[in-house]
Amino acid sequence: MKVASTVSIALGLLAIGAGVHLRAQVAVTSINYGDSTNYWNSYQGGISFRNESYTVDSVGTAAGDYQFNGPLAQDVYIRRNQSWWTGPNNTTLFYQVDSYDRVWGSAPSTASEVFTDGNLFTGLRDPFANTGSSSSSQNTNIERIDFYFGDYVVQEGAGIVLFDLENFGNQGDAFRIAAFDGWDSSAAAPDSFANTGLLIGADSFGEALLSPTDNGSLEFARATYDDGDDLTGYANNFTQLGSDLNLVGILIRFTDLGMQVGDTIQGFSLMAADVNAGSANDLVNWNNSSVYRTDTDRNLYGNVDFMGFGAQMANPIPEPSTYGAVLMLTLLGVYGRRRWLLPRARALKRAA
Repeated sequence: MKVASTVSIALGLLAIGAGVHLRAQVAVTSINYGDSTNYWNSYQGGISFRNESYTVDSVGTAAGDYQFNGPLAQDVYIRRNQSWWTGPNNTTLFYQVDSYDRVWGSAPSTASEVFTDGNLFTGLRDPFANTGSSSSSQNTNIERIDFYFGDYVVQEGAGIVLFDLENFGNQGDAFRIAAFDGWDSSAAAPDSFANTGLLIGADSFGEALLSPTDNGSLEFARATYDDGDDLTGYANNFTQLGSDLNLVGILIRFTDLGMQVGDTIQGFSLMAADVNAGSANDLVNWNNSSVYRTDTDRNLYGNVDFMGFGAQMANPIPEPSTYGAVLMLTLLGVYGRRRWLLPRARALKRAA
């Protein structure tokens, strides 16, 4: 084989790789936890917090390993329909707790901070639910959650990893996700969406994953805060949820959302699975109840329990920009070894 042929094959494989855009979200199959921190216990709103933190270094997925070295969201915005009939606009959180009902993680001060904390101890319970709870106070009544990054150029393979807290044996609840490509700075809100987004069906996540504590038993509790996004007040109705719960995860690449490598977006939004958008423009106004329903039932479309994660973009390991170099070095290494072995073989033949 000649050098020219080797290079041609390398370039051909690169071209094939560059033209592949997978269009389906993939399951997270494992979590690699990194450094941990443990600060003094604290007390807020009637709950004791252990203030422990475990960094998620990387995850394994059906599409390969991913690391969290992409940009971090500048802000996470909680959007609620402020009409009086939509409910009390409370916030219900769930926490992983120890045997003394102490929360493993830290106390977030706002609903947005739940996501930017990036710790898999806390999350939003039924964030899109308007109805269906045994008590209306548990309905969080969120219509949309916006993750704003500023100008971001879509990279090959890059995406978002999300986690859901699920009953054992289930693999995630349904929701919708869409990328937005326009931002109104004065309103601090998206003014243009790339499309109507992607519906993630129920059971689209992976199998059960290990928690940060890896203690074989996940004890969770919930509590409701009655001051909108403010979580510094008293935690009402602190209630055990039991141990028959586990984490499940999903990777959604920006190409899954209809974007192309090189496109510029401003961020992405999470919303209920029953959002009814006929066009991308329909997604802009979260107060439009014909699109963002105000009767979303927690037992049907509002029951995804997002863990406090997703505010940092994920990239494949190794990143696609290195694929060519790795492939070229491998092929040239094979070629070089062949060039080295041939003269030796000929010499041995002559000696024989």
